[in-house]
Amino acid sequence: MRQKPLPTPKQEEWANMEMGVIIHHCMETYHPEIPMNLWKCSPDKMPARDFAPTDENTDQWLEAAASMGAKYAVFVTNHVTGFSMWPTGENDYSMAGSPYRDGRADIVKDFIASCKKYGIKPGLYYSTGCNGYYGINDSKKMDYRSAEYQEYVRMVERQLAEIWGNYGELFEIWFDGGVIPHELGGPDVVGLIRKYQPRAICFQGPKEHFQNLRWVGNERGLAPMDCWSTSDNNTCGFGGTEEDDAIGVGKPGGKYWIPAETDMGNRKQEAFGGGWCWAEGEEHLVYAPEELLERYITSVGRNSNLLMGMCISKRGHFEDAEQFREFGRLVRDLYRDPAATCRGTGTEFELLLESPEQARHLVIMEDIHYGENVRRFTVEILTSEGWEEFFSARCIGHKRIVPLNREIGGARLKIEQADDTPVIKEMTIYR
Repeated sequence: MRQKPLPTPKQEEWANMEMGVIIHHCMETYHPEIPMNLWKCSPDKMPARDFAPTDENTDQWLEAAASMGAKYAVFVTNHVTGFSMWPTGENDYSMAGSPYRDGRADIVKDFIASCKKYGIKPGLYYSTGCNGYYGINDSKKMDYRSAEYQEYVRMVERQLAEIWGNYGELFEIWFDGGVIPHELGGPDVVGLIRKYQPRAICFQGPKEHFQNLRWVGNERGLAPMDCWSTSDNNTCGFGGTEEDDAIGVGKPGGKYWIPAETDMGNRKQEAFGGGWCWAEGEEHLVYAPEELLERYITSVGRNSNLLMGMCISKRGHFEDAEQFREFGRLVRDLYRDPAATCRGTGTEFELLLESPEQARHLVIMEDIHYGENVRRFTVEILTSEGWEEFFSARCIGHKRIVPLNREIGGARLKIEQADDTPVIKEMTIYR
């Protein structure tokens, strides 16, 4: 009998964190006139001297992230232009060539220090497949075995050794679009992870890594109604340019524990850089906190983690901090007033209120330490007419949030199909 896939301790920790941020302060911020599809091939139009913040403030970034409730943060160290946010030893297309602090600034180091200050786990993004400075564009066919590409691969490996080896333990490593396997000519990502960051969670990491995450299939904060933590594939390689519903769903009882991370910008997709990058005069495209709460319910409330974008301005600040503060308040308010709760093992759970009252949400959590065992369930609510079916789905996973927004006398969970004995960590009605 095949062993049921279970999360590693780090994957379980990741699920319990529920929310993180991904921070973009890239060369593109200083060139809003250059279209997004040209970022990979326009470094000559974006010289290193143009990256010139006046008041880079990583403390301000992480303070805002903490106010939202983020427990981990991913910083974009080298986006598709190839500009590096630390003074790399490989080239001057980096902070070494920026006038900021006379070329001695190390924003990666500052970010790591701010994460420690605010109790947030650090993560780093590095684009292995695109680098405009070196003429590497993943949208064009390339011979990965060619001398030119292999020279680039050696540079990537040296830069990864710098950022993974010099800044301490990382919680999450983020690969945009996945990685080209080493046996096909890509960098030796597996060997470098094992050497420098063996404990890290990897988003779209190599198939050989034992604790990966997958993309949810869109950048709209919308996990599928049933979003399983398992799949028959232990890697994925999607860049976000096209949506993919199937990868977001996963597969119940799949071979590997590879949960979905739901990423979205804090500004709407019609904003600069698809909402990932800051541009002046786009304040009207900042999501309202109430809209973000809806995305929280359609991501965290559907067995995924929400990774919220933070677009940093030219001066080096996160200008939308008030959005995060209010969103964080709304999330905390969601759990402020429990009316009834229970937990345990079995296939039926019932909560009765002393008298009918207005209820906002029902939260159901499966204890994923024992895997995902629920395969189909129904929620019933108690009304003046008696028990009636209100909601049904297949997956509970780490957390399922069922909006109620009505007066009820109780709620009942009926698990109609399970792979093993279900372990319900929590079932709570919230006013």
